[in-house]
Amino acid sequence: ARLVRLSNPTFGFRWHPDHKDEVMRECLECIRHGMGYPSMGNDPILVENTVHWYAHPTEEARTRVHQACMSPCPPTKHGFQPMCMASATANTAKMMEYALSDGYDRVINMQMGPKTGNAGNFKDFEELFQAWVAQMEWLMNIMVRTVNLGRAKDPEFFGRPFLSSISERAVESGLDAVSPEGERGNWWVTFFTWMENADSLATVTKLIFDRRKTPWSSCQPLGRRLGR
Repeated sequence: ARLVRLSNPTFGFRWHPDHKDEVMRECLECIRHGMGYPSMGNDPILVENTVHWYAHPTEEARTRVHQACMSPCPPTKHGFQPMCMASATANTAKMMEYALSDGYDRVINMQMGPKTGNAGNFKDFEELFQAWVAQMEWLMNIMVRTVNLGRAKDPEFFGRPFLSSISERAVESGLDAVSPEGERGNWWVTFFTWMENADSLATVTKLIFDRRKTPWSSCQPLGRRLGR
């Protein structure tokens, strides 16, 4: 892969605790070249998760590949996912922004998320974290319901004739390949800017709650400059 230097087709690495360090080093060297692969997944965890959440038989779950960029899914008759797309894809840094602004969006100047309280009154990390969880649940809930409705209606509006013709499940059932009927599903959500959430939670906890070096009051002028 490092010699060919193509970003597609992508490669995946099913990491397992018993892998040799030399194999892991080769994967990291490949990643260091900046081509975006291999996608690395904790294989024992992912196999267990697909069995638990999607009811894939263990034998099928062990054949899993990564669909799209990282979603684990078995390439089997009833296990494969015909639409390689997340049920929600979001700029999740907004979750942290809303947790600190009581759900108010300073970019478009309107209330978007649920009111989770004035961040200046939070006394510890747990209160801030619960506000973040509430914003996360609201954002992903509204996006997942919207995308899944579109997915369920897709066969009525468009249909995928070629994909259906190469799907054993679709040929035998007579249903369009993207019809949710007969599929175990493998839906996931994609958290873009996910690291900003962890970094922000850790920073606020360290500077404001633990060390108490930065009072909430000093952050308020910044909020006003951002438009609220």
